Amino acid sequence: MPPLRISVVTPSRNQSEFLEENILSVLGQNDPAFEHIVIDAASTDHTVDILKRYPHLRWVSEPDNGQSAALNKGFRMANGDIIGWLNADDCYCAGTFERVRGLFSDDQTMVVYGDGREINQHGEEIGKIIPRGISAREFICYWRWKYSYCQPSFFFRRTALERIGYLDESLHYVMDHDLLIRLILLYPFVYVPQCFSSFRIHPESKTSKSLRFMIPSSLWELHRVSRRYWGKIDQVPYFSAVCSFAGAIVISFFKNIFFIRGSKLHDAIRRIVRSKN
Repeated sequence: MPPLRISVVTPSRNQSEFLEENILSVLGQNDPAFEHIVIDAASTDHTVDILKRYPHLRWVSEPDNGQSAALNKGFRMANGDIIGWLNADDCYCAGTFERVRGLFSDDQTMVVYGDGREINQHGEEIGKIIPRGISAREFICYWRWKYSYCQPSFFFRRTALERIGYLDESLHYVMDHDLLIRLILLYPFVYVPQCFSSFRIHPESKTSKSLRFMIPSSLWELHRVSRRYWGKIDQVPYFSAVCSFAGAIVISFFKNIFFIRGSKLHDAIRRIVRSKN
């Protein structure tokens, strides 16, 4: 029986500074059955020159409607049994594909995830990402902030993606969060305590730009996604979510306004400062 094929989809826009490291981290898996698809949004830097140097890539470079649209284009192009989503400024850790494929050898496994590293623009480790709170409840009740995960350390079967539907292209920041909610409502996730990927934090990343605002743009999107899963307004889960959210707003306001250690604002700014050093 041939090995399960892994498809890696990478959206890109003017990320030539990091793209080659991304490509090499996939090649460095020394994997017998993979494809790497890069969907570039008509970059004006050296991205296309880099892509042309690697004949194994499947790539397009053309205007698109944002990251979610680019990813959906790549997902539809994918021929693999397993799909990984690796943004252009992120990269995989050695041995990831071998471990992931082994877990998917069980036909019942639909989603696999592992640990991650936070790295700065120079590739230096500035923190570890150990997943926690991976449940539909914690994802939906985002204001509890009991979850933590590393998006590029997730892999899922293409059949699972086709069943739940592709990314919501109206989402600019939290399309991954919405996808994970839809997946975990249908399938159990399999966790491995192994570093699968490095998530890069740098001043020009979308995450860093969002956090420059007192109330990040991503937070408004996160709330919009969350409300989709509160249930009907006349049901107990909806009432429970409303009460929990209202209480969290009051607590969060005071924690952030006074910049208390442990608040999301405090922690986010600390991460950005560390990434610049």
